[in-house]
Amino acid sequence: MKNIGMTGCTTFMAMVIAIAGTFAYADDIAGKTPAERKVLIHSHNDYAQKRPFWGAYEAGADSIEADIHLVNGDLFVAHDLNKVSVTNTLRRLYLEPIRMVFQKNGGQARADGKPLQLLVDLKNGKPALDRLVELIEKEGFRQYFDIGKNPSAVRLVISGDLSKVGDFLDYPNFVFFDVPFRKDLPDNQYKRIPLISQYARIYTRWRKGAMAEEDKAKIRAAAAEARAKGCRFRLWGFPDHAEAWQLTLELGLDYINTDHPADAAAFLKNRLEQAKCNE
Repeated sequence: MKNIGMTGCTTFMAMVIAIAGTFAYADDIAGKTPAERKVLIHSHNDYAQKRPFWGAYEAGADSIEADIHLVNGDLFVAHDLNKVSVTNTLRRLYLEPIRMVFQKNGGQARADGKPLQLLVDLKNGKPALDRLVELIEKEGFRQYFDIGKNPSAVRLVISGDLSKVGDFLDYPNFVFFDVPFRKDLPDNQYKRIPLISQYARIYTRWRKGAMAEEDKAKIRAAAAEARAKGCRFRLWGFPDHAEAWQLTLELGLDYINTDHPADAAAFLKNRLEQAKCNE
């Protein structure tokens, strides 16, 4: 990569500071330019990894995604119902590991205090969410998600099938939501929405090479609209390679959405080190 100079270096360092930073939601977004906000890593479809939870956690991912199916009263992790394995419960793959790291780190997700988000994608809608809330509240997991009492708790964000979920404020205050843009949501619902996620193809068909300036403008406008509501902005279905991660930085998106969290973390670290060398 060519030398980006002192001014470019300063801007670039701000863009990639996610490697060592913490993240608050509306507080971190408000009044900041894209270059001043932190760029985070979202481990997409994390359950498909060789080491669900642990690989992303050890790579320093800020957000980890699990799709859940409610089957006979239990929650199983898989993208498709026909791929559900009786051993792959949400409890075993995610809730128990979260309990383990909290106990190890003295009541926080990471030893360095860096926050963590668990994004749960509902495949059964409201019944799955109701069972998840019951599981967390009645089986000793609430303390690991109750950020009202412990700012170092994991932020639980619910995504997926929300069609019959209803009023977000009806749920316990440790439950947050990830939605696409919706014109029917009253402003008070955004108290529970830290994240807006959109399908990338709404804005662009880009895969590699130069992205059309028109597409860049549409993405930047969508990100600005999300932040005006106090939300972070994520594109899913966006290409997942170094060129796309670089474009994620340039567009000012809040998350690198990736199936390769360790590689994405190495990419950000390399860019930060390059920026320091160019000071």
